[in-house]
Amino acid sequence: MTNEVAIGDMLVEIRGLEKSYRWNEREISVLRGADLDIRAGERISLTGPSGSGKSTFLHVLGTLDEPDAGSVKFAGRDIFAKSPAELATFRNETIGFVFQFHHLLPEFSALENVMMPGWIHRDPRGTVERRGKEMLDLVGLSHRLDHRPGELSGGEQQRVAIARALVAGPKILLADEPTGNLDEENAEAIHDLLDEMNQKTGLTLLVVTHSSSLARRMPRRLHMADGRVMEE
Repeated sequence: MTNEVAIGDMLVEIRGLEKSYRWNEREISVLRGADLDIRAGERISLTGPSGSGKSTFLHVLGTLDEPDAGSVKFAGRDIFAKSPAELATFRNETIGFVFQFHHLLPEFSALENVMMPGWIHRDPRGTVERRGKEMLDLVGLSHRLDHRPGELSGGEQQRVAIARALVAGPKILLADEPTGNLDEENAEAIHDLLDEMNQKTGLTLLVVTHSSSLARRMPRRLHMADGRVMEE
């Protein structure tokens, strides 16, 4: 990011987000004037019924989709004013993503999967490998560097996905149902890991979840209904 922010500073300002989709010749309004402020270092959960717009909101915030109206500012700058190339660079450097399904490449090792964003960015191989090993050590998988996803448990695969999301040093991690595919024990371990990442690195967390236990762990809890975000 061009503008550096410290813990507690305003990181994201969202105003009046609107987003609609066409389905069977009908227009479905998903986001209807959503507003939200996020400060650096916050841990936030976002809950709401299926179809309330949680994932759409996350995708717009993560610049994976553009809004029909409204603005998203990071560190005071309107990100959708950027060119597509600038937006892609911003996304790669600033935002980390973790989804319910880990989307690891089965033919590559854990380390190679974590290194993938650096390879795509064409960073020096030595730097990418060192950073990948650091991230896997941080998530407790330094002993699994050469294992492929099929040789890892579900919880370990999700840890690799988190390491991959963090390898570029993002300012914010957007997680969409990160424990939805895990049993209770592994889900709790991922919850602990996300808390640890926040405490160790100051990483800002926004987690979309149906898990009441994960939502309760977040100091700030949001709820989505009728296309808008509300404080619980």
